[in-house]
Amino acid sequence: METRAEQIRQFILENVENHPHDLVAVTAKHFGVTRTTVHRHLSKLIEQGEVLKSGRKNKVVYSLKSSFNKELTFPITPDLDESKIWSDHFSFLRGKIPENVYWICEYGFTEMVNNAKDHSGGKTVVVRSKRSGDTLELFVWDDGIGVFRKIKEAFHLDDEKESAFQLSKGKLTTDAANHSGEGIFFTSRAFDRFTLVANGLAYIRDNEQDDWFLERRVEKNNSSTLVLMEISVHSTRELNAIFKRYTDPETDRFDRTHIVVNLALSGEERFVSRSQAKRVLFQLEKFKHIVLDFKGVEAVGQGFVDEVFRVFKNKHPDIVIDYINANDVVDFMIRRGIATAQGRNSV
Repeated sequence: METRAEQIRQFILENVENHPHDLVAVTAKHFGVTRTTVHRHLSKLIEQGEVLKSGRKNKVVYSLKSSFNKELTFPITPDLDESKIWSDHFSFLRGKIPENVYWICEYGFTEMVNNAKDHSGGKTVVVRSKRSGDTLELFVWDDGIGVFRKIKEAFHLDDEKESAFQLSKGKLTTDAANHSGEGIFFTSRAFDRFTLVANGLAYIRDNEQDDWFLERRVEKNNSSTLVLMEISVHSTRELNAIFKRYTDPETDRFDRTHIVVNLALSGEERFVSRSQAKRVLFQLEKFKHIVLDFKGVEAVGQGFVDEVFRVFKNKHPDIVIDYINANDVVDFMIRRGIATAQGRNSV
């Protein structure tokens, strides 16, 4: 027969997932004991590694070590180790989900936590994991300046929307000495759905629908960064294949990018000017193969086309520029611009 102590601890283990925030109060009420008594049993379970405790004071959160659903809070310090957080609290997923999904989750999680540590300027990072049906969700939040504002200030851009567009290209980092700018680029392509919210703006990439978009997002704290990564446990996506798609097979370098041109639009403007082209071309000299995706772009002007397909190309003759998803109007203007450029170059 179970002792009273064993009953209390079993109750805690069975109810921690449904009551991560009020577990102590629920347990104390159920057994008619003091909160101090419950804390004593919780401390034993924490010491044994069966229950995890995160947060501080009145924001403490409890979870099972082997649970898909948990929330953990860590102070951002030089000693914060994203790999240790993963191995200590999430490596149990290996064996419970397919290997390809596990490696994608580990990669995305550690990259996003490392970004919070090195770039956010915040004091706290909160991580969550949750399984809803066949979908596994990973969440990383920090209380820093906000990624889009930081990029805007670092590169002297016009606004946070342009920051999101530039970030989508890859190889963009505010700390080039220590970072390659690959983390968000590859993470956003590895999961089924990737959402990055900061400074009142959400950058969303839906890989199941092959769709990218930006939207305004009203948040209580616009000076923070939230990343939500979602993937089906039945996904057949392979992380290595994602890397290969944007890597030169001869040099193994990340030198290819795919740009959704429509993300660079502001308001009702159209792509007609050279200045707009320069916005699209910003820092693209870092790549050897560029794919410009004109999905959703209704028209382009002669100046825009000339800047991209003649001026930039002449400055960087070794860079390959391809384009896709152009409607008849856009396709005509691009082909006309390329033909004109070739005619000028042959003279």
